[in-house]
Amino acid sequence: MKQNKIIGFVGSLLGGLLGALGGADKISKSWRRIGIPLLITGIAYYVTESILVLTIMFMSFPLSKGYGIPDETDEGSSLGRFYYKLFKGNHFFADTFTRGTIGLIIGLSLISIPIITKNWLIYSIGVGIITLINAFLSWQNLGTYKLFGKELSWVETLTWGLISSCAIIIIYWR
Repeated sequence: MKQNKIIGFVGSLLGGLLGALGGADKISKSWRRIGIPLLITGIAYYVTESILVLTIMFMSFPLSKGYGIPDETDEGSSLGRFYYKLFKGNHFFADTFTRGTIGLIIGLSLISIPIITKNWLIYSIGVGIITLINAFLSWQNLGTYKLFGKELSWVETLTWGLISSCAIIIIYWR
């Protein structure tokens, strides 16, 4: 049990760090797009010993989709443009729904876990929390910090650390 808590804690920290690195200037986005799904898939396989958890790697797709909202410097992502148009240029609603959609798809990539564990309640709650974290936290500005000589975002660290924590709780909860 103690080992599970250590894996969960370290996994959450690593998820936050991978997410922040993937968002830093002049660093590959693969740290987030591939690193987080690999981390969570590895933990899920360790816990379940089921090859079915490889479906978690589909998390790479929503992480690669992008959630930019159109502005004077950027045309935004296709999803961001869709919600920006739907909400008639309201940036708050476009940001919230774009990132909430990405959060929901991230949560859906964990579908193999309740199939294996039969714990649909924890999965449903976890997906809801992941969606809300991505919808309301991920686009806030909480400042930056320096690590490894790079400027990293606090909000990305918190967002991806919390999302990783939710995924790990879904995996471990029996």
